[in-house]
Formats: sequence, structure tokens, C-alpha cells
Amino acid sequence: MALRKATGLVWLAAALTTTTAFADMPSLDDAVEAPTRACRPSDTLQVPLGRSGVDLVPLFANGYALETADNSHFDREGLEVELVAGQDLPGRVEAFLRCDAPILRATQGQLQLVAELTANDPGIEMVAIYQHGWSSGADHLVAREGLQSPRDFAGKRLAIGAFSPQLDLLAHLEDAGRNQSRRDDTDDWESMELVLTEHAHGLYDESPGERFFDDDSIDAALMEWDDASVLTSGGDRGTGAEGSVAGAHIPLSTRSASRVVSHVYAVRRDYLEANRDQVERFIAALFRAEEVVRERVATAVVDWEAVAEHLLGDAGEADRAEARWSNVETVGLQGNVDWANPDHPRSFANVNRELGQGLQALGLIRQPRSLTVATLDYGSIADGIFDQRRVDLPDFDRDEAARAIDQSRAAGDLEERTVTRFAITFEPNQTDFPAEQYADDFDEVITAATRYGGAVFTVEGHADPLKYLQRRSDGAGSEELRSIRQSADNLSLARAREVRESLVAYAGGEGVALDESQFVTEGRGLHEPATGLCSGEPCPPQTEAEWRSNMRVVVRAVRMEAESSAFSPPDEW
Repeated sequence: MALRKATGLVWLAAALTTTTAFADMPSLDDAVEAPTRACRPSDTLQVPLGRSGVDLVPLFANGYALETADNSHFDREGLEVELVAGQDLPGRVEAFLRCDAPILRATQGQLQLVAELTANDPGIEMVAIYQHGWSSGADHLVAREGLQSPRDFAGKRLAIGAFSPQLDLLAHLEDAGRNQSRRDDTDDWESMELVLTEHAHGLYDESPGERFFDDDSIDAALMEWDDASVLTSGGDRGTGAEGSVAGAHIPLSTRSASRVVSHVYAVRRDYLEANRDQVERFIAALFRAEEVVRERVATAVVDWEAVAEHLLGDAGEADRAEARWSNVETVGLQGNVDWANPDHPRSFANVNRELGQGLQALGLIRQPRSLTVATLDYGSIADGIFDQRRVDLPDFDRDEAARAIDQSRAAGDLEERTVTRFAITFEPNQTDFPAEQYADDFDEVITAATRYGGAVFTVEGHADPLKYLQRRSDGAGSEELRSIRQSADNLSLARAREVRESLVAYAGGEGVALDESQFVTEGRGLHEPATGLCSGEPCPPQTEAEWRSNMRVVVRAVRMEAESSAFSPPDEW
């Protein structure tokens, strides 16, 4: 399959936050041509409909129709809702500014772009009201051979749809690469060079997939799963046949970084103040619809043809529409309570701050905006809803996850697949890890675990090799040395388990429920000392600092993009 050359609008963006670089960027202001108008009373609430699997919920709440059907969830709340499909972000923003559609459907990264237009006008200020959920496999980074870890993308050329939902994953990649560089003490991060395309999806016209296929100078591209699957021969590694690109692979996606792309609704402040009761009834209908949708999907009672018609523009794409639902995670009542709580690691405020910093570093916004979440009593709005969240059930097959880690270690690519890593040090003979002593370390791990909900976390205990080296120097026999090594393996595994248990208990005390199945404990003993190996044996520490560096537990997040058998969310709720 040959893809035709680009004919549409392409912007090549320098990735520095200088005035000149920013002036070269396409801005939402340039793409939006609409006056700002005051909101007028209307019996119909117009709401944009996106292309994500989470948009099944409002569509179902409207009776699988763009206009409210009798006895649908919106109808039962006394609402007339008009869902508007097929709009890109500029079109949605134009309707928002005119107050034709006072509720804006976007990702949190997209809200940062919109805030450049709305932040200085109190009337049209955006107020976040509802989180649909997260992308958990819908958005992918496709890269050429040799690009694996986030820091590999320093200074690389990357294609992405202008104003697309993948901006959130782009901001995360920028942040992860910068942080990885800092942790490795190299501090040599160079922001990526962006090629912004007119369209966000598809393998033709002017899209990231088309640019990646046609232009060898494009090192990577961010895109939807449908496009990534073709270019990488089904998500593995491109063979060069059937429209794929030889060597193309997926080093990062929202399968692992499953708490990065947040799909939300925001409302104009002036509309919320004048119509709070209507907005709360709108949210109540969404809560009820989301609860029923999850049950309908589990029992295979969903009109996927209607979903495909409205989300994808083609009723014949029912299988693709169903796949979109499998690549998202809706959060329901408890998720919205957590999202509105500024102290939760993945709250609206915390995600907003991360995205703002990343987009500013890339020159896509002038400055991060501190956006507002409406003060809403979600429990009262959801009155009587039973909410069983996925976090209560194990998402991982721990045996498969451990096997995947072993295979990756044997293949020598564990480091390449590590997206973040932390070292927790301990004292000689220490066996417990009290929260009051390790709170700062645990907080970092909790933040990473809630961000990378689809990654496997290894908790690796390491041991001090000094006793082994001393006895080896004294001429101890092989049996004694094997015994010392085995004791080191056992002790390091016990420490790893203790860290995991202390971490999970500490997180629970902080109101964050971690999925224990996500954490694989390993006793690495003397196999990987911080001081390195010398002819296959631990190198003797030369200083007290080197000696202490070996006494550590390492926690790492390992991306599982290709190990679907390790990550298996339950079908039951």
C-alpha cells in the first residue's frame, strides 16, 4: 500500500520557548474564528461528541442518538441534549465561545490550549465539571528502530496532529525524557522538534501516520491505535509489508502510561452560574449511564453499529467502535471524587500542572494555566449509585507479569523498557521500612504508580556484597560462598516484599488504593551491585559511600506495550 505525499498544511515547530519559536507555532487563536457571545436561555443543551471510547457514555445516555430519545438517561433527568459529532477542537471552541455549546469536550492538555483564549475573560472562563476517564491504550508513540526510552527522543523530529488529544502524551514524553536525563546526571535533554499536521488520524491526507510513512526524517509520531497498528504490523514491529514501516515499533503508549490522557468536560463559568441545576442533572445522567454501560458491555448488550455511526461516521465499523471502548477506562463516581480532590496524585490540578509544564517547554503554550474544578457534591449528584471501581480488582496476572520481566531481563532490554526508577536505601541489617522514614520515597513511587497504571512495577531488593567479598578473599570454599549468595538472595527478597507491603499500606493511609498485582518483587541479591561487576564478581567498594550504595531497594516501572497477557483487566465489575 503506497501512501500519497502530503498536500495539506504542515507546520514545522522549533521546540524552544523563545519568542521567535513561539511565533512560528500554529496557535488555536489562528484557527478559531468566532466572536465571544453571552449565553442565551435555551431548552436544548448542545454538547460535543468526541471519537474516544469514553464518548459511548453520553451517546448511551442520549439513547444512542444525537437528539435525546424518550426514556434515555438524559430524558429521565428532564434534559434535551443535542450531541454534535465530527467537530475538531477549533470547531468545538468556536461553539463554546458563541455559547452555542457551553460545555466543552476535551482532554486536559487541550484545555491548556483553549485557556490561552479564555483565561482573561471571567465570563467565559472554563470550569472543569466531569472526568470521563483515561486513555488506556488508545494513544501510541510509533518510533523508528533504535528509539526506546524517553531520553532517546531528545532533539528528535516528531509528528503529531495539531490540537489533537495526543498532545497530552506528548507533554508526558517531554517530561519523562527530561526527568530521565536528570536522574542519569547527564542533564543533556533537548526538546523535540515538532511537525504538526493538519489532521490527527488516518494514514492519508495530512496526518502523523502519513508523515511517518512518507518521510524518513520523521523519527516518531503520535497517533491513534488504528493507525499505529498498521504501521507496526499489529503493534509488534513493522515488517515493511502491508502498509507498515520496517522496524517501526511502539516504545510508549497509554497502555502503560494509562493515567496521562484525561478526557473531561468543562463548562463556561457564566453558564454554570446561571444553570447549575441543569449542569448537575447532566452529570447525574452521566454517572447513571456510565454504570449501566459497563454492565451492558460485559453482557454484550450494546448497539455498536449506532456507536460506530456517531463516533466514527460509519455504522459498518462496529468492531472498531467496540475496540475503542476497550482502550479507555471510565472512572465514574469515585474517579470524579478523586479527580476533584487536589491532594490525589492524579487529580485535575496535578495532571493540569504536569501538562502545562510540558506543553510550555515544547513552545505550544506561552504559560501553564491554573484551571478550576467546579465545587460540586458528586456524592449528592450521584444519589444512590453503586460504584465498583476497577482498582478494587487485580488488573495484572502476576505470574505473567513476572515472566515478562524475566524475559526482558534475559533479553537485555529491561533498562530500555524502564520508564522511571527510584532507589530506596537502607542501613546495614535493616529489615523494615517505616512510612515515617520513607514517606518522601513512597510518595514518588505512588505518583508513578498512579500515572503508569498499565506498567509493571518491579521491587528489586539488592544486598551488600562486602561479607561475600571478604570470605572470598579469605579463601572460603565454593559451598560457603554459595550459601552466602543464597542468604543474600533471601534477605534481598524479604526486603523487597517489606517495601511493597509498607508502600501499599502507606498509600492506603493516604487515600490511594494501589493494585498490589501491579508490583512484582524480586530478590536480586549480589547479582547487580551498584558498584558494578568485575570479572563476573561484585566489584569491591572503595569508599563508605560506595559500600552504602549497594544497600538499596530499586523500584522501576517497566512498560508492557507488547505483553497484553500480563495486563488483563477483569471483565467483571
